[in-house]
Amino acid sequence: MNVSELQAVVSSALHHLTDEQYSLLDQLRQTYGDDAALLRSKLVGLSTLCDLFQQLYGDGPVTLLRAPARINILGEHVDYVSYLPTASLPFGSREHDMVMLFRASDQGRVRGASTRAAYAQFDFKLSEGPSISERAWTEDDWLAYLYGRPAPAPHWGNYVKGAAFFARQKYGKQASRGFDFVIDSSIPPNSGASSSSALVVLAGAAIRQANHIEEEPDELARDSAQAEWYVGTRGGMLDHIAICLARRQRVVHLSYGEEMVELVPMPTDRVRWVTFFSHPADKGRAVMLEYNERAAVSRVLIPAIVADLSRNRPDFAHAWDTAIQSFRAGSLGAFDELEPLLDELPSTVTLGEVEHRYPEAFRECQAAFPTLVQERREHPLKLRDRALHHLGEAQRVAVAVQSLRGSFRDGLPDKAELVHLTMRVQGGLLNWSHESLRDLYEVSTPEVDRLVAVINSDPHVYGARLMGGGFGGNVLALIATERAPRLIARVQSEYYDPQGRDGLQEGSVMVSTPGEGLSTIEL
Repeated sequence: MNVSELQAVVSSALHHLTDEQYSLLDQLRQTYGDDAALLRSKLVGLSTLCDLFQQLYGDGPVTLLRAPARINILGEHVDYVSYLPTASLPFGSREHDMVMLFRASDQGRVRGASTRAAYAQFDFKLSEGPSISERAWTEDDWLAYLYGRPAPAPHWGNYVKGAAFFARQKYGKQASRGFDFVIDSSIPPNSGASSSSALVVLAGAAIRQANHIEEEPDELARDSAQAEWYVGTRGGMLDHIAICLARRQRVVHLSYGEEMVELVPMPTDRVRWVTFFSHPADKGRAVMLEYNERAAVSRVLIPAIVADLSRNRPDFAHAWDTAIQSFRAGSLGAFDELEPLLDELPSTVTLGEVEHRYPEAFRECQAAFPTLVQERREHPLKLRDRALHHLGEAQRVAVAVQSLRGSFRDGLPDKAELVHLTMRVQGGLLNWSHESLRDLYEVSTPEVDRLVAVINSDPHVYGARLMGGGFGGNVLALIATERAPRLIARVQSEYYDPQGRDGLQEGSVMVSTPGEGLSTIEL
């Protein structure tokens, strides 16, 4: 459909929200449900998108992609852990998302714009990225490209560049066409709901569709996780898997060690997941170092020290292997076996000490985290606390999944008392997770802690925690559906009002239920 035709359909649909004959409305209802206010807001956003696209790029055929906000219930900061079989429990928001209107271009360049005035237009050529080779591509080629260049200066277009350059390098001349796009988003940026990863996934999907490259959703998710490293972070694939594989009335149980994904039933009518935005997470140089310090500790340093302990102490090696096997078999008792073993890790280590004791791990850090090695060589890096957080998150996810599996089955009605009891379990795990993120992982802030306290002062809240990378962003709260408006009013009165802010008006409050993942909305 041409963008002018789409604009006409959207305009007409806004005046016929109850008319079942409008196929666009049918598509939107399948995605967002029957809430008239929500449908109207999405149509208004789509109208704005069409206007801007036509203004910048002219009329012609377009495609509409949608990626949900990622809401992570449990399993935070464990998707880059390599020494434990960790897991996360996210879902895709049905109500909040980023949408991209795009058109393929034969000029080998990408041009992008946002409906948010704060995000300036940009464009780049695909040829500005890594060179392509005639031989078979491997992930090592992408890593060599990343390690051979400094991280770019912060700019929202870098997330698009990462996706486009990754696809160009992986698929070579097959990915020679670029695309023009405009995005609109109801995901607050730098909030912990993964607007950046949504953009990476959308850009990755767009360049593949523009070049008629078919890729399974799980492969796109893994590619997108690698592509996002372009901006300088070294995170995992939690966000991208959730965005690509989410389904309505399901949470995604993502096991990293086994690379397994299971969709677990979650009731949607009786409870709501509400996120409250505190303040933007600063993604400048200092906080990037904090993120990468934790990634280096989790991905390189702890595994090196565990391996060293296993080589030199047969008793440790036997206990570790036995506990890990028990863990993989699903035994909750394995956590009690692993905790005293992790207590044997040093409390801290410096990279200078790593260079002397574990030279291979140091070289790996130099390649993957060069700025960290350069600027924090003698800075004590915490090990034991970080490891105990990883273990605790894995335990919390296991308990949460066991509780959900035992309470909800497809085709069976959700009984109010059972939902209440199950959500009490989930809420307790949320509170426990926040304590760990605050005290062991140290990614909370006083402002975030104050917001958590305000939320938990409501006696009807099941639980709350910091969600996302930390250092600001969103707090996730779980509450019964009928209680959500009162909670929002409380937070407005006690948290936003003193700052002169209107949480709902500024888009800082998101009410979510589990919805569909990445999709193309048929026009």
